[in-house]
Amino acid sequence: MAIVIVCFLYATNGYAEVCDKGGWNPASGPITITSEIAGSAVWSLIITILLSVGILKRWRWLAWPITLLSMGMVLLGLSDDPEDPAILSMIAEGCRTGSSGLIMSISFVMPLLIGTVVAALKSRLKSGTK
Repeated sequence: MAIVIVCFLYATNGYAEVCDKGGWNPASGPITITSEIAGSAVWSLIITILLSVGILKRWRWLAWPITLLSMGMVLLGLSDDPEDPAILSMIAEGCRTGSSGLIMSISFVMPLLIGTVVAALKSRLKSGTK
């Protein structure tokens, strides 16, 4: 009887081990498209700011690693196999969405595009053409 009481007092929500391996925290709740986009947008904004500062200040030690990181994250998002049993299990458990890889790729392409625009504008302003 004591075991039953202890089990009910300390019961927690169960979640799949595949979600634990994927880095999902059960306290954050199930992953939705909205939460996935919001989380990716925050990282995209941080990388965009760092890349823009690196380009504007000519800090190659900052611009190149950030560019390579962003390119790597795009490739990582594109390399998702939608038929992978682990990914299918994560989607079924609610700790990942079916379009997580696409969202990650798009959110990490944005800093590269904005960095290209910043570099082009800086080059155009420096050369004096309009």
